Amino acid sequence: MNETIRTNFSVRGFELNSLYAWDYDWIVRNLDFMESEGFNTLILHRNDFIDLIIYPGKYFGCSKNTYSSIFERYKECFRKLYKYTPTRRSSPYQRRAFFKRVLEQARRRNIDVYIENKELYFPDVILEFFPELIKDGKICANDPFWPEFTKVKFHEFFEEFPEVSGIITSPATGESRLSINSNRCTCDLCRNTPKSVWYEKILGAMYEEIHAAGKTLVVRDFVFDPSAHKDISEAMEKLPSDVIFSLKNTPHDYYPTFPENARIGNVGNHRQWIEFDSMGQYFGWGIGIADLLEDYRTRMVHALAKGVSGMLIRTDWESLDGHVTHKTPNKINLYSSVMLAKDPACPAQKIYDEFLSKEGWYEPTANEEERQVGLSWFKEIMSRTWDVTRHIPFVSCCVFSDSSLMPVSYDHAFWLSEEKNSLRDWDPSKKDALSPMKEYLEPALKEKDDAVSMAKDLENIGNRPCLGLKTEKVEWLRERLMIMSKYADLFKKAAQPILLARYVIETEEPRDSGYYEEKKTQLEKALSDLISLAPVLREFASTTDYRPHTIYTLLDPDRVECLYNDLKEKLHGYV
Repeated sequence: MNETIRTNFSVRGFELNSLYAWDYDWIVRNLDFMESEGFNTLILHRNDFIDLIIYPGKYFGCSKNTYSSIFERYKECFRKLYKYTPTRRSSPYQRRAFFKRVLEQARRRNIDVYIENKELYFPDVILEFFPELIKDGKICANDPFWPEFTKVKFHEFFEEFPEVSGIITSPATGESRLSINSNRCTCDLCRNTPKSVWYEKILGAMYEEIHAAGKTLVVRDFVFDPSAHKDISEAMEKLPSDVIFSLKNTPHDYYPTFPENARIGNVGNHRQWIEFDSMGQYFGWGIGIADLLEDYRTRMVHALAKGVSGMLIRTDWESLDGHVTHKTPNKINLYSSVMLAKDPACPAQKIYDEFLSKEGWYEPTANEEERQVGLSWFKEIMSRTWDVTRHIPFVSCCVFSDSSLMPVSYDHAFWLSEEKNSLRDWDPSKKDALSPMKEYLEPALKEKDDAVSMAKDLENIGNRPCLGLKTEKVEWLRERLMIMSKYADLFKKAAQPILLARYVIETEEPRDSGYYEEKKTQLEKALSDLISLAPVLREFASTTDYRPHTIYTLLDPDRVECLYNDLKEKLHGYV
């Protein structure tokens, strides 16, 4: 364990994903925000970022290992590029110009830039050049070509972009184009090579070129289960001490109902960064509003005590184009994350005031007393939002959603909660949290009733008169609270019939009891409530025009009908 006790985070990272990593205007706007608020590290996260910005020249006929620029490579291989991959011929040097400008804008603001990806990634044409990489129809993850390819592409990247501070990578998720964690090849080499060896080779190849360029390798232990945790941990522990380890604040993924990631503070003599999500991939996308100020504070204090030196905050999600924290009330999380990173004891009142001031919420003519009234109104609402949302897409702290979307079937719901995103893997006390037993069923059902009541209470607080804040801002937040109530109602009407159906179908408790019959009756009503929601949401979609569009993604009547049809089929013969 790193014994250094810190009082704040020296690295304060701001992560852009997906299409936003290629949006110059959006990046510059965020660089301005970062400079204003005290972020000092920009992270551009695209799995294919490097592969879209270099060729690499070696595989297209370049004769040398070192070139002064991409254009020197291009003049040697443009004919082969046009022959084999015409749509990629000019795009890398176009993106080079874009990225050079981003790096210059960051330099002016004294902001470091890192590229984040999930390795291995490669262009399709590589498989055409090297067909032997495919064995029995599957790409072989252990072929010795891949460490060589990795070194070639990172050598070329850093030769082209020496301004980049380093690379952040996740080799263990299975979300890359090729990873040992999702390897389907069954050749002798794959059958006989431990996963930890693959991680060592790929990370070693990356480190060799990144270190030679004088840059930093940051390895994430982003995994989906404890066994993968063990494999990547074995490889990470063998890496040189100048490699930084970056850890999600909770194990597996950004689930605020989960405990702290046990790896924090247990990485040997390596610097550590800790990662947070502000938008809410798993906690409502900001549609289910989640002000995580106090959660951040608790987890940052814990991380600092474990010697963590860097904090990263994610602002969007690569699988949800067109949606960012900034479009939702969750933007408060960007302010709280950086202010707490600089001072974990920063008062909540100061953070809310900073947000209202910088985001233009205060009425210019308001006096100090009126501003304080508006601040109190805003704080009362926002500080309670996470307590509401934690009861919406979660059930008994378990992930009961598909990245905040309601499940589409009975099997889908329990695959999400007990397999893909299992809490019991990390918290044994939750082993039976969703079991079809009365002692677990009743609290889970009540939790969904409570979520609706809590969301409605918050909506009512929002409708109280408010002084000191601009009318249009207040009305916008009131709309968000109303939509949040609809989201809570959706999850109640989706989760309750799923939980009741599991009890009716799977329980080992007496079925000749009054309680079992009571649950069957309750299930029939829950199914009726579920299907009656579909036309309500359809009318909502056809008669309103709220932004962002993702409001309607979460409140999708077709998902409701899909779940209802699945439950009716699943329950044939039971109700």
